[in-house]
Amino acid sequence: MKIHNSLKPIIAIVGLASFTTSAGATTVFNEDFESYALGNSDGQGGWVDFGGSRIVDIVDSHASGGSQSIAFSTNPGYGGDSTLDLADPITTGQLAFSFDLYQPAAFDGTAEIYMSRLATLSGGFQTGLHLVGNGGTGEFQAAAGATTALLTDQWVAVTVSIDLDADTAAVSYGGTEIYNGTWVNGGASPSQYQGLNIWASNGANAENFYIDNLKLDIVPEPSGLALLGLSFIGLVLRRRR
Repeated sequence: MKIHNSLKPIIAIVGLASFTTSAGATTVFNEDFESYALGNSDGQGGWVDFGGSRIVDIVDSHASGGSQSIAFSTNPGYGGDSTLDLADPITTGQLAFSFDLYQPAAFDGTAEIYMSRLATLSGGFQTGLHLVGNGGTGEFQAAAGATTALLTDQWVAVTVSIDLDADTAAVSYGGTEIYNGTWVNGGASPSQYQGLNIWASNGANAENFYIDNLKLDIVPEPSGLALLGLSFIGLVLRRRR
């Protein structure tokens, strides 16, 4: 569609409003681990050790940008286990959750990323989504039946979009959407987010998987200015036909 010159200033205003809205997301946490001391992660930031058989360490051997990440090791079997719970639940709105995941080919255990509707430290394991990178089967799973081939020896971007009001969620792994369905994927209501528990389990080898750039944002609804601008453009186009 060819855009008439008289519409370009309006489109520019709408574009600016949309950009401002996107930039106005509220960051709940943003963990790149660069300011953390190397070694035991317990007590750094909001991380709390959950009593795993191995310490969850901040390391400088692997990183997705920067120089540090957080490492979870199998023992073999059950190993590093840590939580990042919120003091209060988020009960409404749209959330954008993302992280980068590195699983070596030698890691034959499972990377468990458990997103809970209640605080996990208090024992409130109420599943929103349970993401699993399974080195034994070579699959990454977002929910029952929602799997894709595991990518090893490289950093892989994982993104989760959650609409708490609609009780829906979508998961992408390495840029490919593998799940689009309910957010409350087990357990009972309410539809909310409060807890994150990450641990390493299974496997015959003592080996790490790594997480970096872990982020949770509350995403605002489209701004009134942007919506008004789009409506005005539609009105002008109809009148010019």
